[in-house]
Amino acid sequence: MSAAAWESFHKATLELAKSAALKQRLTDAFSRHLQDMPASEMPGELRGDFESLRKQMTQVKPLRGETAVAATVRKMSSHEADACAARIVALLDALHRVKASDAGATGNRLTGDLGNDHGNRRPKTPADASARIPTLISINRA
Repeated sequence: MSAAAWESFHKATLELAKSAALKQRLTDAFSRHLQDMPASEMPGELRGDFESLRKQMTQVKPLRGETAVAATVRKMSSHEADACAARIVALLDALHRVKASDAGATGNRLTGDLGNDHGNRRPKTPADASARIPTLISINRA
């Protein structure tokens, strides 16, 4: 698997987390980060899922001045847009799992591990990496 695939899906997921309307976020995420990514960048077991997503995101013939992605998303129901956004996030999760299992199989640290090891040379586990992810603070109102 290519690190470029993971990075593209990570960036697309960050686009989906923005505050614009879902259809705009979906259009931006796919157009900016996934549309031009070669399927060969994906691990073999995920390549078919990615091709299916690409086909689903480009199936409508565009009107003058618009892209196939924009035309397709414009024609989608809210439920279909939700499903496509969820597929992007699910593919990022699957890429992360492949990456983690590859690192675990070779005994290497997780690629993209957060933070500095400060001289500690032991391999990082997924639990170590997730322990440094900030937690959300909830405010309880009476």
